[in-house]
Amino acid sequence: MTNEFKHYLRKLIILSVFLAILGTILKFVLPKGIITPAMPFILIFFMAHTLVYNNMAVNMIHQNPKKFVNFYMLSTVGRLILFVLLLVLYAFLVPKDFKAFTVCFFIFYLIYTFFELSTLLPQLRKKKP
Repeated sequence: MTNEFKHYLRKLIILSVFLAILGTILKFVLPKGIITPAMPFILIFFMAHTLVYNNMAVNMIHQNPKKFVNFYMLSTVGRLILFVLLLVLYAFLVPKDFKAFTVCFFIFYLIYTFFELSTLLPQLRKKKP
């Protein structure tokens, strides 16, 4: 494991623990039904997804930076399709919790996307000639 990866992993774990603590506090503070019971699973999903995707993206940046834009666009479309399929599947399986699940999913999506971009952009800047 490189120091770069260890640093990234530490930041990802800190973010995820912070979100887990915040989500737990909000679950007790907000009225019942606003926070989905699936929140811990959404958090784990996004943490794992971000870890795997970032590893692939960093490898692509190091191997062939010119192909990174194509990789990023294609993977973004693929991930969005995956996310929509997950939301549709959840809507069929647990229709009563769909609104809370979707809001929680979208909030985590935004947070982890911002985190992902904030860690990838410095990598791209390093690779420019």
